Amino acid sequence: MFDVTPLLPEARPVALAATQVYWKHLQASCIGILIHGSALKGGLIPGCSDLDFQLYVQAAALEKNGQLPIEQSMAIQRDLAVIDPAPFQYIQAYVKAPRETLQEGLVGPIPGAYHLIYGRLAVPEATDEQLIQGSKRSIERIPQIIAKLSGDMLEHGGGRLERNLRYLCTDVWPILYSVLTLQSQQALAIWQLPKMSALNLLPLHTPMGSNIRRFYQCLNSYYSRESGIEDALDVFTHGVAFLQAVEQWYAGYVSTNPSIHS
Repeated sequence: MFDVTPLLPEARPVALAATQVYWKHLQASCIGILIHGSALKGGLIPGCSDLDFQLYVQAAALEKNGQLPIEQSMAIQRDLAVIDPAPFQYIQAYVKAPRETLQEGLVGPIPGAYHLIYGRLAVPEATDEQLIQGSKRSIERIPQIIAKLSGDMLEHGGGRLERNLRYLCTDVWPILYSVLTLQSQQALAIWQLPKMSALNLLPLHTPMGSNIRRFYQCLNSYYSRESGIEDALDVFTHGVAFLQAVEQWYAGYVSTNPSIHS
């Protein structure tokens, strides 16, 4: 009933257990259960990567705020709590209603970069053009990303440093794929790649290429052993340096492509 065979071997038990929980509570309205990310494409960083689900349900199952009733969500959490997500850091899921079209700025799952564990897809797949436009918007957010990170560095305690590191990852990886999308104009093929294959497309001798590799190395090192503040700051240093290098590259890209915002 549930197909987890395309996933990484280490992802299958966790994905199956989580799927069984979602199905238990959503089966009356469930249209499809989709997984994407490193569990499928590869590039898993143990202790860092998350397990990414999208849950498609009938619109009538959702409240006006677009979420499940809170009592149902808490029941799901109670059952998820007994699952050990290792080697992933945590299980993440978003619930969605079916749509024939998606509002501007939103894109559906990327062909070749997702897998339906159960059911069918309930929204349109992403197109090359949508991913190209989304890539531009992602890169143009870099000043806000860095500004927020700078402010967050004034906080301490309660796992805030770890939280901020996670947030940085959720910005760095999509921006890597965004750069490669604009360079190649082959969006669907780019977004199907695992992280290592993607980052190796940036030449090592360039600021973007050298910093994304160091970011990846520092990130793996940080999560593979007992790490301290300097190890964490090394991750931030190279992550920010990569974003700044992308910002500089994008300025040149825009200047040579005057119709970019048309």
